[in-house]
Amino acid sequence: MGFSLFWSSFYTALIHNAAIDDTAAVETISPLAPVALCAGMVVMAVASNRWSDFLSVQKGHRFLWALVCASPVAHGAVSYAQFVIDLHVPVLVVFVASFLLGIGLSALLLLWSELLTAFTKNFTSKVLSFSMAGGSLLYFVGNCLPDGAGIAFTCLSLPASLAILVVLEREIPQAPFVSRKESMARHRLTKPIDALNTLYGAVFGIAIFGLSDAESHPWLHAGISLAIVTGALLMIPYLGKNTDKMMHGKVQKILFPLLVIGLLPMPFVDPPLKTLCILVILVGYVWLTLANLDSLFCLVKRFGVSPFYLTGRGFAPIIVGVAIGYAVGFLSAFTHSVGSDILTWASLVLVILLSVFVTVIPFDKDQLAGEHDEEGGATETHEQGGGRWKKSCETVVKRYGLSARETEVFYLIAKGWGSDYIQSKLYISPHTVKAHRYSIYKKVGVSSRDELMMVVEKIMADKDDDSAL
Repeated sequence: MGFSLFWSSFYTALIHNAAIDDTAAVETISPLAPVALCAGMVVMAVASNRWSDFLSVQKGHRFLWALVCASPVAHGAVSYAQFVIDLHVPVLVVFVASFLLGIGLSALLLLWSELLTAFTKNFTSKVLSFSMAGGSLLYFVGNCLPDGAGIAFTCLSLPASLAILVVLEREIPQAPFVSRKESMARHRLTKPIDALNTLYGAVFGIAIFGLSDAESHPWLHAGISLAIVTGALLMIPYLGKNTDKMMHGKVQKILFPLLVIGLLPMPFVDPPLKTLCILVILVGYVWLTLANLDSLFCLVKRFGVSPFYLTGRGFAPIIVGVAIGYAVGFLSAFTHSVGSDILTWASLVLVILLSVFVTVIPFDKDQLAGEHDEEGGATETHEQGGGRWKKSCETVVKRYGLSARETEVFYLIAKGWGSDYIQSKLYISPHTVKAHRYSIYKKVGVSSRDELMMVVEKIMADKDDDSAL
């Protein structure tokens, strides 16, 4: 229920408050409010990646709580003035209110990501799907209420979601603190995945702007809600059982026929059927959003990184793409330079190119794992170089007398893999992984992975000095 309130607020802010608004004519610049909303989400996401150490502690949590509670107030006041008492609100004020709401939404997503990654992978995946489905139903309820009640419902959704989250946090053990430096050493997102998500997001942004031609009506909100529910429920088999499909980009391949079905008829049909096509595309947006978040949560658990470091940064490319696509759609309508049919054909060509890109580029673990190599020692992306790093690891094994099994565990630790992956890779129990890790640390005389890597780096530096002499 708590996470569903987040999705309800997100879709209301992104779709209804700007795209489906009879009072916001395309001839004014106010429909660009969703771009400001996306900008706020991206700024908060980038900030969370940069200052994940601060946000991971109690003071950082309280800061995020304040953002979540304060952001809907400004947006609610502006919406009430616009739609209830018909006051003229300056465009800059609308932008600022939408920007602040985006910050609050992103902050709430970060808090929920920290909570959800504490559960098992399958449970987290199910929560993602069902919460989005529930959020779509709440979206329908909120947007069928009278203007004043609907605005109040949207504004209260964020604090209510936060309240539920805080209650749940008291019952769940807090995850261990992982610094940004250590998170960066364990995993980094790759540019091909970011580019792919951004371009797909642009297609969805253009489609969402296309809803501005539709008249705001309960049936339309019902269609949007049904599209979100359909996408969320259809993704359950992939999220729950085939998580590797998220990791390897296979879900993006599933998007191709769905987007073609939505885009291809649009230039040839009347507005009502065109709206139906957009709803089909919206199903694809739900698919990509769930796939992206599910893979991010899996990466957090697999590599043992901070969710504040990874989740916002990984989700940002889709939001950037939506903002770009929405802005392109608005500018084409505002300047009358490019027709909607041309944008549709351009989107279709882009989807075809993306499908070819996904097919040709192997989305394997090496791409997604950034600095981690599946087979050898530390990869060449390590600043000291892969070959020398591996030889230094071999020196550690010989010097400190690690056993055969301890050697296997040591190499995986050196590559940055977490205990969950080591357990699955070597087919041993969590207790055995913990015992081997403790034994390695004791033999080498360290108490953490960072200290262990410092030993390896010192050996490598000594070898470099000897070779220089």
